[in-house]
Parts: sequence; structure tokens; C-alpha cells
Amino acid sequence: MRAMLWLISTMLLAVGCTTEHNAVGERKVSIAYLGSLVHDEAVLLKDDISICGRVVANDKMGEITNAVVIADESAGIALQVETTYADLLLPLYSEVTVHCSGLYLAREGQRLVIGKRPTAEYSVDRLTDSDIALHTTISTTPSTPPEALQLSISDIDYDKMLRYVHIDGVEFVEQGEAWLDYDELGSPLPSLRHITDGRNSIGVIVNDAAIYGAESLPSGRLRCFGIIDTYAGDLAIRIINKQAIAQ
Repeated sequence: MRAMLWLISTMLLAVGCTTEHNAVGERKVSIAYLGSLVHDEAVLLKDDISICGRVVANDKMGEITNAVVIADESAGIALQVETTYADLLLPLYSEVTVHCSGLYLAREGQRLVIGKRPTAEYSVDRLTDSDIALHTTISTTPSTPPEALQLSISDIDYDKMLRYVHIDGVEFVEQGEAWLDYDELGSPLPSLRHITDGRNSIGVIVNDAAIYGAESLPSGRLRCFGIIDTYAGDLAIRIINKQAIAQ
């Protein structure tokens, strides 16, 4: 236990330490600008540029794994990671600067992703704890939820991919069921639920690592906060921080 605490403390101190990426003169750009740089193949970012946004999705409640989603006012991007400490290194709702020089940018379907050199398995490879420390700086600004883009279900489209949003006046179609499905051995499965506003409906992605997966879906009219994502190629919402709040 003592060794584990030392490891976590070391990683937390490493995030945001002075590195070659923190040089004066680094140019801040929007996430939408980054998106304009990539089309069919992954591209290496060679210029000293950075993006700044809020962490709007991570592994805090198991709702997404191997990615930390960062959003600014223009767009969202998924930082591909290989860590079990994502919420310690890049806490939910914290303001983070990503120093992009030396990273690779790609698209996975409509998702904009950033990470290391592509491999045969990944469009961009995942960042380790030390990579995260090298390429990110956390602001001392308090970690508060950013303002969510208010949408109706009919407003959701691919232009809003990975944006942080909220949708009012919806209900779960599967009220009374658990958030997750389970196989015959009792292991959780990645699942899809649905919300409706009475006219339109959309899928809700539930990651198999969600810590509340065995709980029942909330009933009644809800305000849901999350990010726009895809499931099996279709647009969906991924609720973040279990924010499906009764209205």
C-alpha cells in the first residue's frame, strides 16, 4: 500500500512539471483547428502548439476507458491513454493544456483522437502515465463542470462529436432495468440503453466498467449530461458522472 501511494504521488507531481513542451512561444489553438489538420491518415504534429479545455469524460466512474475526453468551446477530442489512474492524473472537469508537439492526430470514424505513433492495432497509440505527464499541464483553476451545450435529441449530429452536452425532459425507454446487461456467468457487458423525449430517441452508451452498472435506471423525466459519441456507427450519448438527474 505504501508503495502504491508513493507511485500515485509521484505521478501527480509529474503532471504539469516543466518540460520541453512548456516553452515560451507555444501557440494555443482550438480543438476545431486541430480537427482541420487531419483527414484520411494520422498526422504528426511538429509545431509547438497546444490546446486547452476541460476534462469532460474519464474513468472516474468507469464510464469510459482508455480515453480522456477534453472539450473546448469549439469541439472535443479523445486523448488515448493506457493508465489506471486517469482521474488522478487528469481529474474530471479539470482545466488541462495538452502540449501537442510530437503527438499524432487521427480520426476514428467521426471521433478526433490524439496519442502516440500509430500501430497496427491503434490509429494512434495510447499514452502511458509518463507520456501524460510530459504532454499535459493541469491548471490550478478549481475543477468545476463546464457549461454544457443544451440540445434536444433532434439537434444531435456528427458536428457535435465528443462535445459536452445536456438534454432536458427525457426518459429511459428501459425504466426498471439495470444500466448494464450481464452474461450467463454474471460478467458485465457493454450495453446500450435509450432515452426518449416522446418524439425522438437516442442510444445511451453504458461502458461495462461503469461502477453503477447493476443499479436500476432512473425513472421519470430527466436532465442528462454527457458527451456525444457513437455506438456501432450510430450517434449516441455517453452519460458522464452518472448525471441523469430527476427534473
